[in-house]
Amino acid sequence: MTSPQQPDRALLQRWLGEARVDHYLCNECEGLHLRALQELDGVIDSRLFLENYGLLLSTELELRPMALLPVAADLGRLNMDYPTLKLFVDVVDDATPQLVAAGTLPTAAGLTLKQFAHFIAATVAATRQLAAECLQQDYLFPTADSGGSMPSNALH
Repeated sequence: MTSPQQPDRALLQRWLGEARVDHYLCNECEGLHLRALQELDGVIDSRLFLENYGLLLSTELELRPMALLPVAADLGRLNMDYPTLKLFVDVVDDATPQLVAAGTLPTAAGLTLKQFAHFIAATVAATRQLAAECLQQDYLFPTADSGGSMPSNALH
């Protein structure tokens, strides 16, 4: 059995490779960007961060401004339906509102590859399911080439 290790960014990159999770680094942040989530309709960015308490996998979904009130009203139910994610709405003056989905994993006791891979897989799966539900509820901006999205009857 593998003994738990204190992860650093190099170890996380190696483990992402071993878990076959496509990722990349950018020059603007310390996060490891996950392509599997960034390619979903409505997703702005998805990153894995190494924080002082552990790991944070954060995904920002772009909300339609007209959906801000319905999402705010639905936030309690969404948080109950996705218990492994922490969900909140982020509204910044110069940008469209976002629904932020975050998964955390404390690492003070160390971490094994198996625990890491399970955390990534579970968080990615929950975030995919959340994004699909939000698209179905017409909360997000679908991409033009999504093909499967029905036109919205909502005003925007």
